[in-house]
Amino acid sequence: MFSRPIVVTDYHHGSLLYSFILLFEKRFGGSVFQPIGYDWYTHGFWKVFDHPDTVAQYLDTKRGNPLENSDSVYLCPDTGFTCKGITLNGFYQMPVDIVIASIPAHIEPFHRLCQSHPNKPKLIYQIGNAWSVEAGLGPNVMASSIIKNVPENIHYISYHQEFDLSVFYPDFSFPSQNIYSFVNCFTVAEGYASDWTCYAPDWQLFETVEKMMPEWAFKSFGSVCRDGCASTPEELAGRMREARFIWHTKFGGDGYGHIIYNTAAVARPMIVKIEYYQDKLGKELMIDGVTCVAIDGLSPQEVANKILYYSDGQRYATLCKNVYENFKEKVDFDRESQALQHFIQGLK
Repeated sequence: MFSRPIVVTDYHHGSLLYSFILLFEKRFGGSVFQPIGYDWYTHGFWKVFDHPDTVAQYLDTKRGNPLENSDSVYLCPDTGFTCKGITLNGFYQMPVDIVIASIPAHIEPFHRLCQSHPNKPKLIYQIGNAWSVEAGLGPNVMASSIIKNVPENIHYISYHQEFDLSVFYPDFSFPSQNIYSFVNCFTVAEGYASDWTCYAPDWQLFETVEKMMPEWAFKSFGSVCRDGCASTPEELAGRMREARFIWHTKFGGDGYGHIIYNTAAVARPMIVKIEYYQDKLGKELMIDGVTCVAIDGLSPQEVANKILYYSDGQRYATLCKNVYENFKEKVDFDRESQALQHFIQGLK
């Protein structure tokens, strides 16, 4: 049915968009586009956030450069890759096969979008957060998070968002005494991330343990984080391999969690609170003392002691080996792409 699918998807975040490019372009030979141009907003098809600055951030054509001999397709640089933008007028002129909504607010407008397109493209609701299917009911659902009570009439598949394993490759060396975090907004510094106060207790724990381990380098990378950002996938992967442990106490967990799967792919053990991952997909990567160091309920001194215990050369080597073997057991992008191809061919 779709030999080289033309796909239009909203922009949720770069890692998700790149996973669509890997799937639909690299594996299936198709093309992936995101909305660009204010017409998407003024015609009521774009609903990320109704604020002029946000609208401009996502839709202003200055984000990209027009493709040669085209006034409807733009090449838009992103973090580590280039994607394509399509104007609303260009959308209607293109034989689109699939429209993907990865934000619940886009289910209804994207349904209208599909119905108004001459090709009547199929609508997919992609769920990568801890949302329910009912948060925005679509006829087809791709879920990279644990979803319960899926209605029987929904065409549904569970999968892992793909990332580039030639970038996130395993390393079994014994790194220096580095502990890095890659949780965005992981700070409570005055003037930063006022809406992320839920992270405050874990940030305070991070800083307390840091002071107890002066011979170790603790760093926090990410948006509005203390030590800056790891901007590209290559830099992120390099930083991960540079660390002995990845500190990932993210209150509320992740629906999917690119950082935790990236970490497992590079064979690095995480310092985590498993309680945050109850009923979350990422829990499959977390076995205390086997693939991770769980610090649920521990005092700062107990956390430091546990880190030092698993820093023993032999224990650490075993931990890294287990992390990677478990990742390979749980995640197989080649196998999942075959299941996704079957899912795509059966879209309703």
